[in-house]
Amino acid sequence: MAGSLLAWSAVPGEGGSPASAQAPVSPIFTLEWSAGPLADQGQPIAESSPVVATLDGAGPAVVVGDRSGFLYAYHLDDGSAVAGWPVDDGGVPIDSSPSVQATRGGLDDVYVGAGNAADPGQGGYEAFAASGAPLWFTPVADPASDGQPAAGVQASLTVAGLQGAESVVAGSLDQEQYALDASTGATLPGWPFFTADSVFSTAAVGDLYGTGTADVVEGGDQTAGFALGRHYQQGGHLRILNENGGLICDSPTTQTVDSSPAVGPFLAGGATGIALGTGAFFPGASDTDAVKAFDTDCGPVWSRTLDGATTTSPALADVTGDGSLQVVEGTDTGSGGSVWVLDAKTGATIWQQPVVGRVIGSVVVAGLSGGSSQDVLVPTTAGVEVLDGASGVELTVLSPDLGFQNSPLVTDDPDGAVGITVAGYDGSNQGVIRHYEILGSDGAGAVGPASWPMFHHDPQRTGVTGVAPSQSPCAVPSGAFQGYALAGSDGGVFAFGTPFCGSAGGLALRAPVVGMATAPDRGGYWLAGSDGGVFAYGGAAFYGSMGAVSLARPVVGMAATRDGRGYWLVGADGGVFAFGDAGYFGSASTLHLAAPVVGIAPSVDGAGYWLVGADGGVFAYGDAQYFGSISGHHLRAPIVGVAVDLGTAGYWLVGADGGVFSFGAGFFGSLGVYTLARPVVGMAATTDGSGYWLVGADGGVFSFGDAPFDGSMAQARLAAPARAVAP
Repeated sequence: MAGSLLAWSAVPGEGGSPASAQAPVSPIFTLEWSAGPLADQGQPIAESSPVVATLDGAGPAVVVGDRSGFLYAYHLDDGSAVAGWPVDDGGVPIDSSPSVQATRGGLDDVYVGAGNAADPGQGGYEAFAASGAPLWFTPVADPASDGQPAAGVQASLTVAGLQGAESVVAGSLDQEQYALDASTGATLPGWPFFTADSVFSTAAVGDLYGTGTADVVEGGDQTAGFALGRHYQQGGHLRILNENGGLICDSPTTQTVDSSPAVGPFLAGGATGIALGTGAFFPGASDTDAVKAFDTDCGPVWSRTLDGATTTSPALADVTGDGSLQVVEGTDTGSGGSVWVLDAKTGATIWQQPVVGRVIGSVVVAGLSGGSSQDVLVPTTAGVEVLDGASGVELTVLSPDLGFQNSPLVTDDPDGAVGITVAGYDGSNQGVIRHYEILGSDGAGAVGPASWPMFHHDPQRTGVTGVAPSQSPCAVPSGAFQGYALAGSDGGVFAFGTPFCGSAGGLALRAPVVGMATAPDRGGYWLAGSDGGVFAYGGAAFYGSMGAVSLARPVVGMAATRDGRGYWLVGADGGVFAFGDAGYFGSASTLHLAAPVVGIAPSVDGAGYWLVGADGGVFAYGDAQYFGSISGHHLRAPIVGVAVDLGTAGYWLVGADGGVFSFGAGFFGSLGVYTLARPVVGMAATTDGSGYWLVGADGGVFSFGDAPFDGSMAQARLAAPARAVAP
């Protein structure tokens, strides 16, 4: 079938025709070695994709898992088994694709998830040394409220530098996502992250914003319901998390997102984009069979509905050889499949090609022929079909007697040739591994920067290609930074570990500044004056103010919506003023208050808020849950601020003496037993809910839990007292 043209088609009106009427010449593929059938009948290699690793002094090897719970390792050059392998994880099925990272003497440790959706009651996160010896096993700890606990980890473990340590991160089939120290398996501070449903998606990890820290991009599934202060709709998610397990942004979808995201500079102007497929769990959902692109604010850029399920993960590569990246996705119709090459900037079809079987695994892209274009390797239930990247013309089908639900592996082999390893199952449902080479080929050129040569791009499974372009720090979502900013009553702003985007310090203000809020998904911040005036800086947009209105009582606080497209102001009488997409859920202005209101904090999903009084009284509106208050108790000092625990959906109150009171939130310490130079005037919580900052009127900053200390103004001579702090 090499060189034949099989039902090539293009979508009318979007362009796309074969680069030439003459079919391209197929490279010559030679089978170098084969392993199997393996002793795993009925539980063969399925969704676990092979990875290249250095495990001994005999050269690179291929590592892959099967559903009988074995990890196999064979040398690339001759197919000999690596000493100490295969390793047995105790019979727990492996559908996760192993990842590797060099640690000891240049040899690779291997990381993998155990357990799958067919057997979710067992499994976890595990690591093996190059010798095959077990290094560590970390189980999934179910939330106490989970009535259907699961232990399996089907997503692959992405290797990345998090919190200054080599780490691995992956979601689980339960409601928790872990980031673990790669050397010990210990959970990193701030993790696990509560996902509220299963995660099949392997995370992409890279520095999206140029902050010098890694960000975690993933898909997720979602059943409708309410948990930890947030309403969830049926469908799925794209999420971006910071390295401390804090949510930077989230975009919901109407269908599950089982696909693993691909990240690279493919949007207009070279901006970083995120491409992913969806799922097929919820019948009739509008996002079914879709490929979607997002920016790094989780904002949708384009969406394309294809001809079948898009649960596979897209590749980002220069398929056509024009110097730009394309999105390449395989589809599964239930009886067959297709490959689509899409313009990454717009989602328009470049070409679409039906293939020889269903596409359940993810395509890979590599330069097999030595030309400017890249070739597409498509795993199907009837072999791995190789397509010419410029035209979509079939070049050959490798191992047509095997079925594949994973991705092939393209390598620069020890002899300098292009190597292709496929790992699938035969007609007896037993695993088989085969290694091919291309005669006279250039292995280094095949896996160059324009390629996507294995599942999720590289042996660490980062899912990232290219270099993120620089961005204005004030246009970066605030959750990407781990610092805080202080605002003085004169409008002066002092930034620590977060960008300075401007201030009102040089303006003649009609009223003092009393509040500050950051724009979580947008970057920048707002200042609010006691007259209701609002000042916007950086990516924070101006949505209105009360500056021209005569107020019954002065404004005392401010809070922003989670998407940064709106905010609330609150007055001392409990009056609430909503702007942008901030919802109005009620106020305390008609109540007879025992003490003035001093602050406002939004609920986790922004569909409600709490007001807090100087006497510790708490008023809950919308979906904000009431966990208690300290009104009626004798306080050493009045309450001056409130903050929300995004990890538990509870809240903290802080007094002017630095005393902290926790309600449905973790307690990490207070200043209540200390004598302070100046009173505390406010508090702010970290994005993962595992810590908080207190700020004094003299600009002093006090950190608790995982909140980092990045500096303060305590030793400076402030022109006006500090009035607010924001993360």
